[in-house]
Amino acid sequence: MIRKLLSLAVLTAATAVFPAHAETVKVGRASIELPEGNWKALTNSDSQNPVNGINTGALPVETRTFVLVSDGRPMAILKVNSSKGGGLRINWTNTCTSNSLSHAINLTQDPNALECIQASVPVVAEPYLKRTMPDVLTALESNGLVVPSAMQTISAAVGSSSGTSLSVNLVVVPSFIGLQGEEASTLPARLKPGQVAWARQLATAVKGSVYSMSGNMTLPPVAFATPRVTSSTPQ
Repeated sequence: MIRKLLSLAVLTAATAVFPAHAETVKVGRASIELPEGNWKALTNSDSQNPVNGINTGALPVETRTFVLVSDGRPMAILKVNSSKGGGLRINWTNTCTSNSLSHAINLTQDPNALECIQASVPVVAEPYLKRTMPDVLTALESNGLVVPSAMQTISAAVGSSSGTSLSVNLVVVPSFIGLQGEEASTLPARLKPGQVAWARQLATAVKGSVYSMSGNMTLPPVAFATPRVTSSTPQ
């Protein structure tokens, strides 16, 4: 009987770690397959991004946010901003620059296009969200989710000269692993090379969406380091 109970417990524990099936969501012209996990929709809004091009105008966009919840805790916030169409000639302004808190890489030599990835060091989460995503902070509180003490951002933004654009910003707890990959040794001390490697793969997926007719893309997997558990043997 004890052996059967132990087998059942192991089976139950193994089953519990399997993530939920991936889901595809529509944001503007983009169709995005979320990474596996328990993602919940938070906010949705329509707006117009002012742009300068041959003809000054505004780019209609949709913004949606989602939260990844694990064991009742928010592990990641995903913010997606996508144009609804194209046809407006755009000369994008290059604002892809690093600072003391964020490492940025410009991935294009085209002066009329935008391809930028950024990854920040961990910051105090609540003031950051209050300043940059107040609606998301309100939605988290409304859903009874406690904001983590620290989070960091990994993002990619791509815009074409024909007026299609997509930016994806992942705000994650610092245990976010990223992907294996080599990065420059000049990264900020609290920024993991794997997180920048994840941003590079994200940019590839975002670019594929922007320059395709379908707008389809798949986000890279989102995984976190497991906290070490130490044990001692009773004497």
